Amino acid sequence: MGKLVEISLFISNGLNYQRLLIVTTQTDFIADIPDTKPVRIFLPIQGTDKRHRERCIFQKTTAPHFNLLFEPGTLPADIIDTKTPCIISLDMAGHSVSIEAMITKVVNSQVIELIVRKAITHEQMREYFRVDYTIPIIASSRHAEEDLDAPEEYWQVSGTIIDLSGSGLLAIFHEELPADKLVRIQLSLHDNRSHTLSFLARPVRISEVEKNRYVIAYHFEEITDEDRDKIIGQCLITQRRLLRLNVQVKNLS
Repeated sequence: MGKLVEISLFISNGLNYQRLLIVTTQTDFIADIPDTKPVRIFLPIQGTDKRHRERCIFQKTTAPHFNLLFEPGTLPADIIDTKTPCIISLDMAGHSVSIEAMITKVVNSQVIELIVRKAITHEQMREYFRVDYTIPIIASSRHAEEDLDAPEEYWQVSGTIIDLSGSGLLAIFHEELPADKLVRIQLSLHDNRSHTLSFLARPVRISEVEKNRYVIAYHFEEITDEDRDKIIGQCLITQRRLLRLNVQVKNLS
């Protein structure tokens, strides 16, 4: 029997959340994924910290093994790092779930075989993808300034992200922001300055660490799969860079 896994899903009703807990096994979880389901994978690449993000199709085999099928020309088969885990993201019943898997075989230019290592639960997701990451951020009211029908007054505050994950962020602001309202977050990742990510986030913790200096934790609330994938990909890149740096420091010492 496979290892037991707890998968927590949070159902939103305004600002109230109901936690649904599902207890399953690694094998059961893979078996529950529908055959030919579209998924997204972050492939590790040899000699670089970057991940190749690609859409592909899940193919059932014998759990906990499975295949992923790629369109012609999209799988960088010759340069995949098969010694590093892959991250696979998919939607299950309208909820985003991620799994970690190892490539056991590159079958050809369109097919890879994998074995699941673990499912990443809602609680684990923040820790798993969390990295120290410093970039500017803009938080503003949920509605744009030009929205004449907006029920709230428009505001905008600049700050600095100090911690980023696939499900939330931690940032410093010099003004106190609303503690009970969704806010619009705008940011540009280091590896893609030309594209601004914009999504809604919910404050989960506000701390005044000094006078006019607030540390606020936000949970991503309304965000596209594309933007979440970009954040997760950047976190994986940053994690790998930090790992390489740690190894270099240990070797020097």
